[in-house]
Amino acid sequence: MKRIITITGFFAILGIAIVGCLYIFDLMSFEDSKSVLLKTLGAIVLLGGCTALIKLLMSNREESTD
Repeated sequence: MKRIITITGFFAILGIAIVGCLYIFDLMSFEDSKSVLLKTLGAIVLLGGCTALIKLLMSNREESTD
């Protein structure tokens, strides 16, 4: 579970860095970058949460078959 949180955090920081660079180099306006950043972080957190839930379901399934 700790690995999932670490990977999700890594991708969140990477997304923030990419959108921040686009804003700094004037390729996106502030409003556009804010919208893209919220959508990107939302998708990353959603995928991380779903991965954690699937891992929990699979670990419970493996324990019940023992």
